[in-house]
Amino acid sequence: MININNAVQFQHLIWDHIMKSASVVVDATCGNGHDLLYLAQRAKAECHLYGIDIQEQAIGASRELLASNRLQSDVTITFLHNSHDIALHKAIKENSIDLIIFNLGYLPGGDHHIITRPKHTIEALKHAFPKLAKNGIITIVAYPGTSEGMDEKEELQYFLSELEQNKFNVCHWHPLNQVNNPPELFIIQKR
Repeated sequence: MININNAVQFQHLIWDHIMKSASVVVDATCGNGHDLLYLAQRAKAECHLYGIDIQEQAIGASRELLASNRLQSDVTITFLHNSHDIALHKAIKENSIDLIIFNLGYLPGGDHHIITRPKHTIEALKHAFPKLAKNGIITIVAYPGTSEGMDEKEELQYFLSELEQNKFNVCHWHPLNQVNNPPELFIIQKR
């Protein structure tokens, strides 16, 4: 049973459904690789996954974690050492991505001064939207527990609330009775 007060665990319900048929999946902020590993372990044959991170340390940790786990040999993973906005704009050419995930904030165990920024996250989303398959999903976990994280969550929420309803379904999940501004989840589905 998942903890429904945990945004990261809650999104697994969505990912599990999508991964049964996904062909292309992007982890736009792969960090230490735990989400990417979760997705790779559930990928169908011939699924292609991308792991993007701006920090070389994160790419190395993700690569090492995935290499230390037995994955299907017919699932391919491409690592991109870049900012998610640039990678989604220039490096990823597929135009039918089934799932894109973002886990915002800083690299756990890394430099807390290197964080995702609203400007870059919103640019990444603008580049992602045309590449998302019909009914494709984007999940974004935001961390409003810090002032920078709160700013990013609020800018993201404003941006997403302005998306055209006839093109996207947008939902916002957040715990109601938890203290210290726990992580929140945004879910976008292309119509």
